[in-house]
Amino acid sequence: MTAPGVVATRTDARSTTRRGLLRLRAALLGVTALVLLSSWYAFDSVHDTIDTVRDRSAPALLEAAVARSALAEADSVAIRSFSSGEAQLIGPGDRYQNQIAVASQSIAQVAEDNTLGESGSKQLRVVAGLVVAYTGWIEQADAHYRQGGGSTSLAAVDLWYASRLLHEPGSGVLAQFDELVKAQQAALGDQLDGSSTTFWRGALVAVPIIALFVLLVVTQRFLRRRFRRAWNLPLVFATVVLAGCGAIAVFGVLAQQEVETAAGELRDVTSTWDGRTSTTRAAAQDELKNLVTKLCAAADGGCGDTVVRFLSDLRQTGTPDPVSDKELTDAAKHVNASVAAADDHAGLETLIPIGAVLIGLSVLLGLHPRIQEYRYERR
Repeated sequence: MTAPGVVATRTDARSTTRRGLLRLRAALLGVTALVLLSSWYAFDSVHDTIDTVRDRSAPALLEAAVARSALAEADSVAIRSFSSGEAQLIGPGDRYQNQIAVASQSIAQVAEDNTLGESGSKQLRVVAGLVVAYTGWIEQADAHYRQGGGSTSLAAVDLWYASRLLHEPGSGVLAQFDELVKAQQAALGDQLDGSSTTFWRGALVAVPIIALFVLLVVTQRFLRRRFRRAWNLPLVFATVVLAGCGAIAVFGVLAQQEVETAAGELRDVTSTWDGRTSTTRAAAQDELKNLVTKLCAAADGGCGDTVVRFLSDLRQTGTPDPVSDKELTDAAKHVNASVAAADDHAGLETLIPIGAVLIGLSVLLGLHPRIQEYRYERR
């Protein structure tokens, strides 16, 4: 006959085992939920950044560069047409009209992809209005130039006004674009900072994963000690799935690095494009100086002191070796490919909830039979 003290000891041991199993199950499920939330949060912020770069920031910055380049090219073509005398027959020319159309389409696209909210929209409306005013002055210059005689001085003044609208530092169309691009790049930098892989962000993902791994190992040891079984296969499976979740988290870090690289390439492309625009502007301004000087000299009374001061203030600022359209297009395609690669890696975030569910089910499946053995025991 078993002594009462022995029965009490066994009952206490069984009750302690049951409590331990219930606590381990609660801890495992709780930390699994924490792994899901922290990993999803980290991935989601990276994915948001990639979506913003792919769908808005990159198109807006590239289209802004295209618009600036097209406007500078249109201005250069128009001035060249007046300088060569072709404007008597064809006006500014078809190429001028094509470049203005490209610029207008790009401005509309920048407005659609605007990342700056109402402030960006207001600035784009100002830019669009200035472009309309610029084309108006070019058309008026064309009309005066075709009349000949004393109207050539009026044509020179019209070209001067058109040039000021386009090139005036601080308030001209191209200066407005410069400010807009700087603001968009700053917004892009803030977005990248919001999902950057900092120490604390890495700890937010790594600590729950490590804690869950430790809990799984502790649970295996607990079951081995209490039930004399080498392995609990559902918990082994949960550990394998957890390792997969850790690998997926690494892909999240890789996606962030890739989108940051793509953003750097985007800045380089827009900077290179701006360099070519500067070269086009410098050449056009030099030709404008010669043209206006010639037209004013041919006109009775010249064009006035204001125009003369404008001509004396013109400066050439360009790069000696501008890039070709193909080089710029290839660079833009490379940026898009880099963003797409980052998006592919970030797309693995959908596996995180699946992994968490599998871990939770494995924990329940692994511990439920053991807990059931003690279902009639009092705590």
